[in-house]
Amino acid sequence: MSEHAFVFPAVPRLEVVRLLDELAVAGHGSWSTNTRLIVWLTDEASGLYQGWEPEDIANLEQTVGRRPEWAVQINYRLSHRADLAALAVALLRDGGVAVDDFCSRVWKAAEIETDTVVSGGRFGEGPVG
Repeated sequence: MSEHAFVFPAVPRLEVVRLLDELAVAGHGSWSTNTRLIVWLTDEASGLYQGWEPEDIANLEQTVGRRPEWAVQINYRLSHRADLAALAVALLRDGGVAVDDFCSRVWKAAEIETDTVVSGGRFGEGPVG
């Protein structure tokens, strides 16, 4: 089963595309990595916040200071969570935040990089127990 994470970099979209072109293989509007992460850009017009809980959107808006108009969406398997974390940190090297399917937490790069545990879970992984 695959999971999703959303990364909201603090740099322009064009810079993110350039970075993804360096880190992954582009094809048909998305990128893939050698660890089978599937990556694409998404925005509000294509359903970025579809299915999100209102409180999750509010948490994101409060943390960022506005409602982000676009994001990098990453599809991954839990067995590749470390690869997800590495890619998220690379995308957030100049600021921004990320969210995952598991909790309402808005993650910062330092928390992802240090594998911080919050409410029993880490970025990209639900509570362990």
